This record gives sequence, structure tokens and C-alpha cells, in this order.
Amino acid sequence: MIKESSFPAFPSSPIITTSSTQGRDSHQVYEALRKSEERYRELVEHANSIILRCDKNGRITSFNEYAQQLFGYSEAEIIGRHLVGTIVPAGESSGRDLRQLIQHVCDHPQEHRYNINENITKSGKRVWIAWTNKILSGENGRPTGILSIGTDITKQRLLEEELRQAQKMQAIGELAGGIAHDFNNMIHGISGYAEVIQQIAEDPRIREYTNHILTTARHAAELTKQLLTFARKGNYQLKDCNTHEITRDVCAMLERTIDRRIRIEQRLEAGRPHVVGDPAQLKSALLNIGINAKDAMPDGGRLSFTSSNITLEKVTTIADFEMQPGHYLLIRIDDNGTGMSPEVRRRIFEPFFTTKESGRGAGLGLAAVHGTIHLHKGAIQCRSREGEGSTFQLYLPIAEAKPNTQQKQAESLPAERKLRIMVVDDEAIVRSYSKTLFEMNGHRVVTFASAEQAITYYRQYCDQVDLVILDMIMPGMDGQELFAFLRRINPMVKAILSTGYSVDSKVQKVIADGVLDCIQKPFTYDRLSKKIEELILSGQLATPKG
Repeated sequence: MIKESSFPAFPSSPIITTSSTQGRDSHQVYEALRKSEERYRELVEHANSIILRCDKNGRITSFNEYAQQLFGYSEAEIIGRHLVGTIVPAGESSGRDLRQLIQHVCDHPQEHRYNINENITKSGKRVWIAWTNKILSGENGRPTGILSIGTDITKQRLLEEELRQAQKMQAIGELAGGIAHDFNNMIHGISGYAEVIQQIAEDPRIREYTNHILTTARHAAELTKQLLTFARKGNYQLKDCNTHEITRDVCAMLERTIDRRIRIEQRLEAGRPHVVGDPAQLKSALLNIGINAKDAMPDGGRLSFTSSNITLEKVTTIADFEMQPGHYLLIRIDDNGTGMSPEVRRRIFEPFFTTKESGRGAGLGLAAVHGTIHLHKGAIQCRSREGEGSTFQLYLPIAEAKPNTQQKQAESLPAERKLRIMVVDDEAIVRSYSKTLFEMNGHRVVTFASAEQAITYYRQYCDQVDLVILDMIMPGMDGQELFAFLRRINPMVKAILSTGYSVDSKVQKVIADGVLDCIQKPFTYDRLSKKIEELILSGQLATPKG
């Protein structure tokens, strides 16, 4: 502890007087003390730390210049006021009660030698301060006050919170992607066998029931698609697209479907509205945000879409996105609805998190938006306060507008060819369904559960295989490694990847290495046969002999 007498005050006049009878030695002592106090005052007043002192009751007795600038109080405003209610809130946002803080510091000084508190400025802004506290005592050894030195660590805390949030979102994304991948395999088997039953059934009621199964499977596939988008493993096809056209389409859809008491405004002022992206996913992202805004305005309100161009001169962190320098399109979506609490705002992009009543949403809409923006190398930020509405800001890298070039479509496909197909998939239901359905349609099919079994067969019978359908994710050797091995056996091997994920960078690399195409599970037989015919028409897959 520090004795009160050992901690000098901030005098406005010398604290030591000299008489005319004192000699030169006394004068030198006085000058040394005066200069020492001036240096002390200068050190305290110009330190880049908060230095304050309060009495044992919590009344502030000194408050240095740095503290005044940080907290927004002048010395005249703060001296004599209690710490709690000025720079110390009565309660932290975490719920901790700080009203007895001063008494607790005096009674348990060792617990408070170093601590971090949430403090508050004059304007009401919350800041985090790391404090070092010392008890001041009088001649009798009893506490007379507290000396506190603080460092503003608000930015550090925010960065730590953003890092924790980014790590949590990454972990949730990996989990969501894994679940969606496994679900897609299951849905693939369900819809596949429904197709088999539909083809062999003669009773019209059975055909009707299988149609219901296929419809339900498609709905389930849509949910897993949203999960994959959140996990940044969704299916997307990048091309030049005009975000103003996409926004106008979304606004037109909302105007036809949401409450007429909600006024929709558009201020599309970006001079360069083109981005390289997937129009369907971008439209879905804007629509999801619009629908959430609608739900926040049950009594009507205003929903506005605006666009502008911005330039980032250096690497910039926006929410949990790290943005590279360059030119960006900024789309703002504002509503004047109910807004969100800080806790809700922190969780809105988590999958399955929803504030809606049961049956009114799966909690995947904004999670899919988050994934879509990541896939497009952009950023999304949400600002919201309860009772004041919400603002979503979407940042997307811009591209030069290019004329639309549509590939020439074949007028009609020739009659379906019969192929010799090798299916490699570690899911038993996928192998079983594939063999049953493909052979029902005239193809010859062999199936294998592992890469090793497939390699052994292909090494001996590669000339009897027209097409290999490879699962991308398998234990041991995955689809990429297996394709490379088959290619060493037969450089002309023809293969299609099937995946419960989608066209990510790894799949794109395998396609660049020679795989003909990728098809995402769950797929129907009709969709696969059309893809095969397109490959034959384009010359990528040879017409089978015999």
C-alpha cells in the first residue's frame, strides 16, 4: 500500500515555504522539490494512460488530461463526483453489479491489483479499461483512497470478439457442411428408390405417392443447399451480372407478396453495378434480407435498397471478413422495423438461429446470405438497435459490364445411348439405387465401395467402361486421387464427379485435370442422362459402340 503522505497532491503553489533567513542550501532544496513536482505533474498530465485518484468513498479527487479526453469530462465536471454513475456504470452489460465496487476494492485490495472493467464515457459509449489499482493509506494505516492507472483496451476487446465470432462461424460452417453432405447422400438414396418405384409401379396411387416422396426430397435438398451455401460449399456459377437488375427483380417480387403497408424504395445510384457472381444466389440473398425486414415491420414501414461504389485503399476488416484493396459495390438494405438487441444481432448469421415462432422459418435464410457473400469474396455487415430498425450492408467486388453471350443450345437431344458405367461410392444406398435404376434404363453397371476395388477392376477392364461416376468425398482415397490413378491406367478415361458438396475450388481443379463434369447430389436419373447426352453432343464423351 501507498501512504497518503508519499503521494503528492497537485498544488497550485509551492508546498514548501522558505524564510529570508534560510541560506542557499534551503533554496536549492526548494528548487529541487519544485522541479520534481513540475516533472511529476507533467508526467501525470501528459501520460498516455488514465491516472485518477478517489477517496475511500469513491469520490474522484484527481483526473488527468488523458482521462478527461477519453471519458469526455472536464476536470471541473468530474472532481468530487462518485466513480459509480460517471465513468463506472452501475451494472456491466454482462449483468455484473458494480455499485459496491469501491468498497470491495478497499476490503480486498489483492483481488483488484489488476482487473478489466467495462466503463462508460460521458456520451454513454461503453469502453473496456485494464486497471492497475493501489490502496492509499494514512498514518494510521487505514485506507484513505485509491490510485488507479488505466489503459483503454476497447479495440483489442473488439478484435478478440470478432476473432472468436469468426472462429465460431467457421466451426459452425464446417459442421453445417458435413451435415448437409451426409443428408444429400441420404436424400439421393430416397429420391432414387422413389424413381425406381415410380417406373415399375402400375397402380396410379403408388405413382402419386412416389411423386409426394420426390417433392419432399426436393424440399429437403433445398434446405441442405442453404446449409451448403452457409458453409461456403454451395453450388454457384460465376458470370457477369447486373446487380441493379437483380435488385429490381427482388423489389418487384416483394411488392407483389408482402404487406402493402410496407413502402419499398429504390435508390440505385452505383455507376458500376456489375459484379462477377451467381445471379440466382445474389437474388436469394437480397430476397432473404427483404423477407426478414418484412417480418420486423408487422404494422408496416419502409424498406429501402440503395447502391453505390466505394474504393478500399488498403486491407480492411468488415465484420469477420478481410477485404482486399479495390473497387466494390455497396448495397444497403434499410428498414425502420423493430430492430434487434445486441445478443440477437451477434447471432443472426448462425444456422438454425431464429427469433420467429415455430413453423415460420428454419433459421437458415441469413446463414445462407452470409455464405453467399463469402463465396463472392465480399462482406456483409449488420447494424441494428431495438426500436430503430436494421441496416444490412453488402460489399461485392465490381467487374466491368460485359455483353450477355448465351451459348447456343442444341435444338434436341438424340435418342439416349446405352453405356457401360462404373459407379464408385462409399454409400451403399447410392450404389444400390444407381445400379437398379441405370440398368432399368438399359445401361450396364458395376459398382464399387472403395477406390482400391475400383482400381483393381479398371486395370483389367478399362476398355469395357464408357463412363466412371466418382464420389468426390470417400475415406482413404477421394475422387480426385482416384481419378488421377485411373488416368495413369488409361489416359483417355471419361469420368463425372458426384458430390454431396458442390463445385468448390477442389472440384474445379479436378475438372481442369480432365474430369468431364460435376453433378451435385441429390440428382435424378433424368438430370444425369441429360448431362451425359450434352457431353456426347459436345464431343467430350464418345458414342458407345454396339
